[in-house]
Amino acid sequence: MVKIKHFQTSSRCNGIVQDRPSETASSIAETVCRTLPRQRRHTPGSPCQTHDRSGPWGASLVDRLPGCFLQEGWVIANHILVSFHVAFISSVLVLPAAAVLKAEVLRFIFYSPETLVSALFMYLSFHTGIAIHEIGHFRKAAKLNALNQKVLEEVRQQLGKPLPQRLLYYAKVFTFAPYGKSGGIKREGLNYYPDAPYNLAVAAEGPRASRNAAWSALPPALLLIALGLLSHIPAAVYAGRLLLGIGIVTLLDFLLADPGKYAAFKEQERRAQQSAQAVPKLSEWYKLATKVKQKMLAERVREANHPHLGPVAAPWQFRNCGMGGRHTEKDYPESNISMQEAMFLILGAPDYQEAQEMTVRLQTRLKEIIEKEDGCRVMGIGLEGGLAPYIDKRDYPLPEIRLWAMMKQAIEECGYRPGIDVAIALDPAMSELENAYRTEYNVPDAVGMYLFWRDKTKIVMDRDGVLEIYNQAVQKYEIPILSIEDGFSENDHEGWKKLLAALGDRIFIIGDDLVTTNDRTIEMAASQGLINVALIKANQIGSLYETLLAMLVALGKNLELIVSHRSKSPNDTMEAHIALAANALGLKAGGGANTERLVKYQAVTTLMAKLADAGRLGAISEGQNAVIRKVTAYEEPTNAGVPTVGVEVELHLPNAGVCLTFNGATPLGTSAGTGEAVHLVDAFVEYAEHRELIKKYSTFFREVEPGVYAFKKDVPAGRTPGDERLRAIFTRAQRYQGKGCLNAVDNVRQTVAPYFEGRDIAAHTVKDIDRALLQLELRLARQRNKLDLHASRESAVRVMQRKQNLGMNALLSVSLALARALAHVQGKQLYELLREEMLAIIDSLAGTYKIPIAGSRFSDYVYALREVNRLLEAQGKPLYQAIRETTNIYANDELSPAGTLPPSRTEIELPAGQPASEVMNPVASRLDRPKSTLPGGDTTEISPVGSSSPLQR
Repeated sequence: MVKIKHFQTSSRCNGIVQDRPSETASSIAETVCRTLPRQRRHTPGSPCQTHDRSGPWGASLVDRLPGCFLQEGWVIANHILVSFHVAFISSVLVLPAAAVLKAEVLRFIFYSPETLVSALFMYLSFHTGIAIHEIGHFRKAAKLNALNQKVLEEVRQQLGKPLPQRLLYYAKVFTFAPYGKSGGIKREGLNYYPDAPYNLAVAAEGPRASRNAAWSALPPALLLIALGLLSHIPAAVYAGRLLLGIGIVTLLDFLLADPGKYAAFKEQERRAQQSAQAVPKLSEWYKLATKVKQKMLAERVREANHPHLGPVAAPWQFRNCGMGGRHTEKDYPESNISMQEAMFLILGAPDYQEAQEMTVRLQTRLKEIIEKEDGCRVMGIGLEGGLAPYIDKRDYPLPEIRLWAMMKQAIEECGYRPGIDVAIALDPAMSELENAYRTEYNVPDAVGMYLFWRDKTKIVMDRDGVLEIYNQAVQKYEIPILSIEDGFSENDHEGWKKLLAALGDRIFIIGDDLVTTNDRTIEMAASQGLINVALIKANQIGSLYETLLAMLVALGKNLELIVSHRSKSPNDTMEAHIALAANALGLKAGGGANTERLVKYQAVTTLMAKLADAGRLGAISEGQNAVIRKVTAYEEPTNAGVPTVGVEVELHLPNAGVCLTFNGATPLGTSAGTGEAVHLVDAFVEYAEHRELIKKYSTFFREVEPGVYAFKKDVPAGRTPGDERLRAIFTRAQRYQGKGCLNAVDNVRQTVAPYFEGRDIAAHTVKDIDRALLQLELRLARQRNKLDLHASRESAVRVMQRKQNLGMNALLSVSLALARALAHVQGKQLYELLREEMLAIIDSLAGTYKIPIAGSRFSDYVYALREVNRLLEAQGKPLYQAIRETTNIYANDELSPAGTLPPSRTEIELPAGQPASEVMNPVASRLDRPKSTLPGGDTTEISPVGSSSPLQR
């Protein structure tokens, strides 16, 4: 009797391995959500059949079948029983010709030399059926690099040998696989599976191999048996019996093992090909790109008219679906993609919700394409919600170009027109490749040399080689690239000039590390002809008001704006508000997965939906107060597992008798440009705060930069002296591997909160809040002797912009929470408050230089700003300097006493108790002007023309 061992297995969904609990896939749901740690051979007997999807087009064959399938053990048991019956019953075919009795027949089958032959045939049928099926899975997983890394290298070496050695290797796998003794094929009881994450292409390959074996064995089996019986050739009958057993077992394997997977895979590919055939083939993208770019400049996903602020435009979505570089290096070291991001640029969606659906469809199909191509593999979901792949470059110069070609293929196979409905945007983050070259070849000053360090071949290119890659992608491979961000390193200005000259009239050339959301560097990049778009990241500069200044300089210099998230992000919608405030060209907030990405896009949807009710929110009445009752800070989790600073502001409205709370949390980045504000982490110890300890235990510390120290790497936790103060600092420095931010949290609680608590926020502006924060930073720098009292104004500005003392993560979180509180008491959304601040700055600047503002639309103000810039250029004066003088944001003033904020230094002076509603009076007359409208009520608008500090690592 055969003993059957049953195993209860888990349900599973098509998807990607996710190693970190913080990575959620939300809207990608069943196709990019989760997976088993290894791939089961047979479909589980579980009510979760509906989770097994064939792709974005619907359910697989399995989903449409009612009920549940039986356990894997049952399938193997049937193989054993079928092998038994075929082997022993077919022995009747070789009975002697003379008539026999039943007893003699039974004795012949079960107690004669023929019994041994039947037993051998039974074993060979069972063994061969299992081996063929599992080798099918195994070979496909090996080709896709999907096997467990522990065995993949050895398997690839074996499969790369000459044919005779490969045949010997497969013979070994064939022999030992059914015993669970072959690397890459696992066995648990009667369950078999490849040692690989779930992959539909791999799952389908086992049934395909079994089908091919069945069709190869059954016809000759029947022919041999017939020939043997008719011609009385026993050897033919024996051969036919063996093939019959193998054929029937493999046929059952095709029908019962991994049920529906082969059909699901075939249907998935059929639909993809059908969709691709219906899409016109892209040709001459190099010429078409100019028209698409102009369309993006002239239109947005959606526009609506704000009753006071004019047109508000929803930015185009830049969706990061292919990830590499530093963003995947730690969690997915097997990836060979050195360039950091490849994005789908959604152009054909009627609104933000449909853009999300398109992103899910595209990312899902891209995953399926990668997983079915030899030498390619998806390791998981990266920090920003995109796929982290390994790509065999094949005939392409780089694996990156093949990834971009696969993205184009995904666009077509989802039924979208490449370049028209969906384009591709790149963020190579070339500063990281330049840094990699410097490290690899020990040339710390090298500029314009790049190492693709993630790929094993470690290709080196100079700036001309990199430029040729971009040109080939656009022209030779017809990849619909519409923007390139950080296409060269922040140091390689010559590369930037060449890129803008070669492609700037056709695509967007975006500066990120090059400009770091800094008004001065943005103007430099624009004036030198390096970029035509500035990327805006609020945490690169560290306060909302300074972010507005950077955007105004960019707009004034005829640059477009794309507002961006950072790789390590809390659930905060700040980026959506900044984008809407400036009618930004684009919003870059992540791929199709991870909740902290999706909330940013969803915020645009909800804010645009509420636009009709704008201005109807109740503001506090004139003379009423809104007192900051409490400011508290804490470590806020991010998707990367390391924390940032979260701030909660409690606001008391005495007249209403209520308290309200408002929150802000700062994102943080994996890679950073040289000019970025400092995300303060606990690994670093201030000399001014711990002078005595650092002197006493000098052998424990190393100086990171002037006035900043860190513990040496060879200081173990158990060997610090008994000094409790030292132990406390050391313990804090070890949290999150040094990336905790309790020091920044303490800075909010001990320095920032006491200054703001008890103040009436209602009578002030975002500028007042942020200027106070900058003054607190400056004062602490002086207290720590990091800035001389007689230092130049520019030196003081650099200290305030860098925020190394209080920490950018402390200051921006406070800035954000207080701005939200201020917007609420004025009856506004945050983006409305930010836009009004921008309009007030332009109004004051235009008044100073006697430039008229023609209308009330945001574009009218931008046009006036550009006129001011032209006037300043004629005078040889930088625009950023004029804006700083107008706003006086970096005033080197003493902080005001408790109870009042430092006064504004613009023409708008606020007497004590003046309500916030009057702050915008100088602009109000223009905001209330009648607006020219198009048929249907749409308002017309002129489209705009268009190495890091160690503390940040």
